[in-house]
Parts: sequence; structure tokens; C-alpha cells
Amino acid sequence: MCLDMKLVTSSVVLLLFFLALFVCATSLYNFNFYGSMCAGSSNSEATRKEAISSIIPSGNGNCNCTVIYSVGSPLQSVPSISCDCQEKEVLKEVQTTIRREDCSKIAAPWYAEGKDWHSPAKFPLCSMDACFNYSRCVGSSEKEELLIYSYDVPSPPLRYFSKIKETKYHTNDPEKACLFFVFLETSSPWPPRPDTLPYWNGGSNHVLVTFADRWEARGPPADSIGYASIMGTIVHETTSRAGFDIGIPLPGRVHMRELQSLKPRERKYLATFRGLRYVGFQGEGTFRSRDSFREMHNGKDVIVATSCNQQINKMAINEHPEFGAHCDEDELVHANYTFNDLMNATFGLVPAGRQPASYRFIEVMSAGAIPVLIADNYVKPFETLIQWHTCLLQFPTSEMHRIVDVLRAMKDEELLKRQERCLQYYNEFLKDDETLFKSSVRALKARFLGAIPNSLGDIMSRR
Repeated sequence: MCLDMKLVTSSVVLLLFFLALFVCATSLYNFNFYGSMCAGSSNSEATRKEAISSIIPSGNGNCNCTVIYSVGSPLQSVPSISCDCQEKEVLKEVQTTIRREDCSKIAAPWYAEGKDWHSPAKFPLCSMDACFNYSRCVGSSEKEELLIYSYDVPSPPLRYFSKIKETKYHTNDPEKACLFFVFLETSSPWPPRPDTLPYWNGGSNHVLVTFADRWEARGPPADSIGYASIMGTIVHETTSRAGFDIGIPLPGRVHMRELQSLKPRERKYLATFRGLRYVGFQGEGTFRSRDSFREMHNGKDVIVATSCNQQINKMAINEHPEFGAHCDEDELVHANYTFNDLMNATFGLVPAGRQPASYRFIEVMSAGAIPVLIADNYVKPFETLIQWHTCLLQFPTSEMHRIVDVLRAMKDEELLKRQERCLQYYNEFLKDDETLFKSSVRALKARFLGAIPNSLGDIMSRR
């Protein structure tokens, strides 16, 4: 009897062992399969086809399968498979297996195909815990120091970083650096490859700084980025690595601080814009030529003064005369208003141009106006530091027809609160090149060291 019980117990243990082994093998197989399937644009089509074919049992007929990415959430595309199989049971098996897996954790970033400023992910996936070497920055947080080594190639420091080597944050000794700055703007027709830099080390702790209109035009190839983070004016919601990349602003060219004391309802205009139109069938900035943008202009308290007078526009109109529709009448409106006059407005319209970022963003805030961004897929500057929702308004380019009605409906107390916050943010973070540099350092500390200094004055008093 005891012997029989021992045999039964041994059989059960052996059965459980093989069952556990089977579950582990299946889990590993499914992880590999769904890692290939859910990686979206980060894997090649050949890899995905191989993953599909691996799940279809051999000898069960021919299957022609296609991966379909439907939008599952604003953050990723969820794949499904459509198969034309000779054996229906095979199709059932494939579809059931795909639907059983939750791809949300490993799916590729979502983007809208065909929309401006939307594109597949450009950068290798990275996060602070995986791609940043904190050991290089030991003591930086406690001492509120952030030692930065700045390369002079492919470009020396520029814009509001141009004097970085004169600050206490710069070090000429790469061994002491916590961060390494690489400025990407260059006149070379060839895209820069930062992985050729002498202290690259796979891109660890490197920050690629760019003010370019388009990453495609100025950015390095994806295979040369490594572990580096992006700090630029062209950071998009669908391609940026949250918690790793940082959006920065274009500096204002004109500052109208003398208008800051005017309250919202005391101003000459409700909303204004003066600038270029962009013409064409589609592309960045062409929404400025849409009727929904032009028709905001009423010649009274809402002024939209645009001009087609630009060389690229002229070339496009010569080839396609229909692009020049309304250009002559818009030019007359444009000539009737000056930039300074139109800054005396409660709201400053800030439509995207070649990129979502705009010089007008800071210029509008300098005058005490409330910015109204018209942009898609845009990571606003210094988002770790500034609560933008308390200041500006933002509309997608598809919703311009709603803007004027929304602005008119806002209550006086809401306008005053937004204006006060905008002025606070402008004076603390954006008002000049020195302030923009300080804000950039503060954003880096918040992102890379997990600590925001108590005040910018404390930082710069030790320069």
C-alpha cells in the first residue's frame, strides 16, 4: 500500500514538473513572439512575418497573414492579424493567441500616419534607469552643481547656451563631467554622427541639443544616437521618451515688456497674429492657408494678418498657381498692421510653422498676452518646471474654427489668472538668454538628478 502511494506521489510530482516546464517554455515563446509582434515600427517587417509564420503549425495549409495596427490608446498601436488560410482552424488559433495577449506594455509608440509632425519613432527606446550613469554625477544633487562638458563639434554652443563655458557648470575635464552637451546645428550637408565623438561611451549621459526646424534635416541617424537624450525645440509627444527627453523653447526675437501692465480687458485687440502663410497641398504650416485660420480675422478685435511673400512660397505658386489663392488680399491686410501694434492684445495666436515651436511663443508672453498655441503633437518647453495649463490655451490644427468663440466666452477672472501665471513663467524662466540658460540647467537637474533647486537665484548667485 505504501509503495503504491509513493508511486502515485512520484507520478504527481513528475507530472507537475513537466507541466511547469511546459508553462515556462510557452511563456518564453509567447514573450518572444509578442515582443516581435508588438514592437511595431521598431522591428522590421521581415521580423514580424517570421513571428507570424512561427505560430502557424506546419502542414496545415498555406496562410497569407497581414499585421494590422489599430489604435488601442493614445500611446500605442495594438496589433492584430488577418490571415487568409486554407485551414480555418489555423486562422482561429492565430487570432485567438493574438487577442489573448495584452500588448500595451511592449507596443510601439502610437502616431497618426499622414499627419504633420507625426512619424514613426526616431530614437532608440531609453529610460533614466537603463540609459543614464548616475555614478558620474555623485554629489551633484547635494551641491546643486551640474558639471557639463561641451563639445565644439559638430557645432560650438549656440543660442542661449553660447556662454556655457563661462559658467560654473562647465568643466574642461571630461572625467569630471556629469553631462556631455552635443550641439547639432551645422552647415554640413551630411547629418552629424555623435557616435564618433571621443567620449561618447555609447551615448551615456550625452545630451543632443538642437534648435532645427526638422529632425529629418538636422538630426543624426537613429543608429548613432545610442543612450543619448534629446534636448530640442522639435520634441514631439509621439516620439519623445517621457522622463528622458526635454523640450526647450526658441528664444524670443522681440520683447514688448512695456505692455505687461495692461490688464486683459484693457487691451486694443482680443486676439492677433501677424506672420507668414505657408502654401502647398499639405505639410508643416500649410494650415495657415486654410479658411478656418484666415476667417478668424474680422478687421475689428481679431486680426489675422498673413503674407505669402516668401521664396519657397513663390516657387510653389509658380508651379501651382492655385496655391496663391487670397494671397493678394491677405497682403493688403498684412500691410495695414505692425507687429508692435498687434502685440497689444489679450490673446496672442501662436500657430505652428515649419515646426510646432515658434519664436512668437515667448514674444507674446513678453507683452503680457495669453498665448493660444495652434499645434499638433508638441511637447511644450520645460514641462517639468512650468504648469502650462494654468497659462496658455492650445488647440489642434483641426479645431481652429472653435478658437474665437472659446476666447470670447472666457470670464474676466479667468483671463486675469492666466495672464498673471504667464507673466510669472515668462519672468522666471523665459525673459532673456541668461534666464533661458538657467531654466535649461534647472530642467536638467529635475530630469537627471531628481531634484529641483529651491530657487534660480540660489543657483546663479554661486556663478
